[in-house]
Amino acid sequence: FTLWQSSLQSVLTNKPVLETSGDPTVGLAAAATATARAGPKTVLAPNAVEHYEKEMLDKAMKASLSNIPQKAKPVIVVRPMKQQQDTREQEDQNNSDLDQFIEQRDMLYRKAMETRGSNMQGAASYYAAQARELNTHIKTTQKQSQMEMFLQANKDSPNTRLDLHYLQTADAIKQLQQFISQKEAMARSGSSGSQSVDVITGKGNRSENGKSRLRPAVQNWLDQKNYSYTEVNAGCFRVKIKSQ
Repeated sequence: FTLWQSSLQSVLTNKPVLETSGDPTVGLAAAATATARAGPKTVLAPNAVEHYEKEMLDKAMKASLSNIPQKAKPVIVVRPMKQQQDTREQEDQNNSDLDQFIEQRDMLYRKAMETRGSNMQGAASYYAAQARELNTHIKTTQKQSQMEMFLQANKDSPNTRLDLHYLQTADAIKQLQQFISQKEAMARSGSSGSQSVDVITGKGNRSENGKSRLRPAVQNWLDQKNYSYTEVNAGCFRVKIKSQ
């Protein structure tokens, strides 16, 4: 474009200067001769330069825009569901999904805090509401996931053993109460000869501080209900069933 502009200015400024003499006829004849030798010339209108400059700029803009790379669209990959998973793989997958939900919830809470106190109070309320809704979903998903893993862990267990792994304390106590009540009912009806059951609480190796929160809660419940029990190991109680 710069080269074209310089060429155009050169054509307009470097016009041949005709020398004139005192005789007007000589000047006219010389002018005619010069015109015949140089050939016909294009005369531009006063606004021609501005018109062509604008035209060249438009072309340059279109050419530059066409060279901008387009943003690639995100590709959504759907992972196929596995037909069979062991408890460990299922736990890892559920934890991974929950981590993503928790990260999104925390991000929404941060946005709510950043917009609070400014002129964007509506945005802060929106982010906070979205975070609370996602938090409810996280808790529901956690309970469902924990119950699925609990059922999987007890699927092939003997009917005199209850594994309370993967459950929160309140849910574990509820499952323990139902399990022992069922065994007591069977003992009273004479349909079961079992006098004791094993209750597995775990040692707390996967807990944050390395100590089980479930074990003392189960022990406290057994004491409150006056059950006789012994410690098989650090992560298991053997509870005597009440027949009457």
